[in-house]
Order: sequence, then C-alpha cells, then structure tokens
Amino acid sequence: MPKRHPSLVPLSREHHHGLLLAFRLKHGLPKTRQPHDSPQEQAVDTVRFFRESLIPHFAAEADILFPAIRAMQPQASTLLDQLIQEHTAMRELVNDINQQPPDGPQLTELLASFGTLLERHIRSEERELFPMYEAHVSEAEATRIEHAIFHLIGNGLA
Repeated sequence: MPKRHPSLVPLSREHHHGLLLAFRLKHGLPKTRQPHDSPQEQAVDTVRFFRESLIPHFAAEADILFPAIRAMQPQASTLLDQLIQEHTAMRELVNDINQQPPDGPQLTELLASFGTLLERHIRSEERELFPMYEAHVSEAEATRIEHAIFHLIGNGLA
C-alpha cells in the first residue's frame, strides 16, 4: 500500500488484516493452514473479525471520514454511497454466515462472497477514496479526523 496520510494509517492497518481474511475466505484457506480447520472455524473467525474490528472500523468511516470527504468533495457522493451500501451488505452476509448450521451447504459460498466483497471494498477505499482525501484535506481537518478515528479504533490492528 502507498504511504498514507497519518490520519488514515489506523484504517489502512485494519485494511491489511481485512485483505488477509478476504484472501483466506476466497481461496478456502484456513487461518492456520492445518487440515483440521474447517469452514465452520472460518465462519467463527469471520464473525469475530467483523464484531471486533469491522464494526468499529465501519463506524469510524461512516461517522468521521465519509462526512468529511463528502463536505470537501461533493462529487465523491456516489462512491461514498456505494461504500455505505457495501457496509450494509457485509453486515447482512455476516448475519447469514452466523445463522448457518455447522454443516450448512451454503457456508463456503457465503464465506467466499464475504471475502470477495471485503476485498473489493478495501481496494476501492485504498485506491480511490483515500487518494481523494489526501489530495484535498487540510492539515487542521486531518488532525481532527485523526484524533476522532484514534478515539474509535486506536492505532488500528497491529
């Protein structure tokens, strides 16, 4: 990933971990790459990652970053609306994953769909949204955003 403005670093750190999860889910790879890992264990990891990392991450984006970008770059509205819709779609997929029976035939497909959506979402933010933000944010606004994001998610996953 390119060097990010310090106010975006916590989000980019979490994006890195999200991309790792997305890759594992899309390719059916278990976290430990041990034969005993199963789609059910991947589902548990996915739900845990969503609850512990993505819920606060999405809040930082939707409550802090997205409104700031919308104010400084009104033409970003279409992209921001798409990203918000993807947050909703990921919540729905996690609910579906969480409700699958342990031997549910759709579990592997749902996990792969979540991985695909998560990767696409992160790539859009890193390649489109963040460069737009970096090109237009003032240092005073970036400092405000950085403190607000830190308050919600800290330094991002280490």
